[in-house]
Amino acid sequence: MNRLFRTEGIVLKSIKLNEADKIVTIFTKDFGRIKGIVKGVRKTKSQFGSSMENFTIIKLLAFKGKSFNTISQSEIIQSFFPQSKDLFRYGLAIQCTEMVDRLLVEEDPYLELYELFKNLLLLLKDEQNPVLLVESFKWKLFALLGYQPELNRCTSCHHLVKKDEYYIFDISRGGICCLQCQRETGSFQIRISDYLLRLLQRVLMVDLEKIHNKDIEQTVLSEFGKINDLFLSYHFEMESRSRHFLKSCPQ
Repeated sequence: MNRLFRTEGIVLKSIKLNEADKIVTIFTKDFGRIKGIVKGVRKTKSQFGSSMENFTIIKLLAFKGKSFNTISQSEIIQSFFPQSKDLFRYGLAIQCTEMVDRLLVEEDPYLELYELFKNLLLLLKDEQNPVLLVESFKWKLFALLGYQPELNRCTSCHHLVKKDEYYIFDISRGGICCLQCQRETGSFQIRISDYLLRLLQRVLMVDLEKIHNKDIEQTVLSEFGKINDLFLSYHFEMESRSRHFLKSCPQ
């Protein structure tokens, strides 16, 4: 990274530094997750306007320092911020942002994940089934980070999974376990339907645009969410801090 650099990025979060400045965390297209100081951003007549609000996609000019980058210019490309009046969608965006912020290594470029996250925010603004979209994002995120679930072969005997009424998803093994190999049922083994298995397979195969607005029963969405929560907890030792907030929001 040159001392002076330009890139595109998505604002993940910000904290107050003093009366006028902020420290922002930005997921950039070219340099991965970075932190930077934005001077004067909290002033009424700041040149940055609303470009440093959470989930805003921006073009930025920054100077690399020893501890922090200094962001000197920014231009809004698109913003999710006006949608914040919809608290439920805003909460879902926060949930995904938490994952991106905590699971990415600082200044480690990841273009495919950047495009996935950017696409999520753009679709989430008008999505008819936002929960399905977000759970699908998480599923694809696991795969991109090297934890792609095994959905075609038993994770124990490695035989192709035969079509059945239901299956066992073993969180600890990271995939499907055939009924013959099923160990004693535990909190990290979940019984899932054939319908959900086909959905999980499709999510990994297609882009988010081809998943959104699909009509899914609430029970299936609940199963999907449970698998994602346990997968996140077991493999990444992470709990979603926005989960309780989402439960209190009207959908």
